[in-house]
Amino acid sequence: MKTFVTTVFAILLFLFVCIERRSTKGTINPIIGDISFEKKYGTAPDADTDDNLRIAAHLEYAEKELRMRDVSKLSVEMRSKRLHMLDLLHEYRTAGVFPKNYELKERKPCFIDQNGTICAVGYLVEQTAGRAAAEDINSRHKYATIFEMKDVKVDEWIAESGLSKEECAMIQPQYSPGGAQNVNNVKPAYAISSTLLMGVNVASTTVNGIQIATGSMRGGAPALGIIGGTGQITLGIIGFKKKIDGGGMLRTTGYGSSSQRGVSMVNMALGSLTVGMSIWNIVSNKKAIEKRAAWDLRSFPEANGKSGVALSFTRKF
Repeated sequence: MKTFVTTVFAILLFLFVCIERRSTKGTINPIIGDISFEKKYGTAPDADTDDNLRIAAHLEYAEKELRMRDVSKLSVEMRSKRLHMLDLLHEYRTAGVFPKNYELKERKPCFIDQNGTICAVGYLVEQTAGRAAAEDINSRHKYATIFEMKDVKVDEWIAESGLSKEECAMIQPQYSPGGAQNVNNVKPAYAISSTLLMGVNVASTTVNGIQIATGSMRGGAPALGIIGGTGQITLGIIGFKKKIDGGGMLRTTGYGSSSQRGVSMVNMALGSLTVGMSIWNIVSNKKAIEKRAAWDLRSFPEANGKSGVALSFTRKF
């Protein structure tokens, strides 16, 4: 029984970890990944993290890193242009208006979105070469990364910017699919893990209830119920996600999504019920077992007419 329980929970843990990794697939930038968010907030972003928060953290990190680089080999003119580009990047980031990926189903760059909102690199082009130049690039490379833009005009602009092609690619964010996050979705890993534990614990609670009613405790239902119930309570607590607000503060009172909040409450409630029923089964049947066995002192008549005393043990089967 112990081997079975261990195997079940090992499988659940494996599924949870593997699916969780898939749910966070796609970083804010293909060159530096999500290091910007991790450095700023001390945790990796996931499917519930606000995309604008990820973009702002990335651009802030990119600007800081590029300002710290050694540019002594550049000419005075190129250093001046580079500094101007980074000042423009700072201006763009602090404005906090970023494009959205309305059309693709994967995290990708978007030079100018359907609302006319321009990306960070696009803004640098717009402010130095004009809006027409930015729209011309967008007409050919709307969802392309900088390295995917095999374009003479793009290369010429980069050569005059004071930035390298790698640095422009480092600046360029990738945007979440769908244009906006659906904050009412439950993460796949959480949904599957919750469903599996619910099934195990509903079955365990039912068996414990039957055994309590019949006064017969058999098998490992109480043990499985305690382990499964505790696991589901823990999963419910994990579901109460930490949420980062616009000011960059971690708030433990927030939730990753409103739907996930409901699932978390069900997990904690069912887990508590399962643990409670398991303990009740153990306690009630322990008393029943004790009642079936009784010790007593009794007197009995001897052949000579005198009375004797005997220790009596009775057990009901």
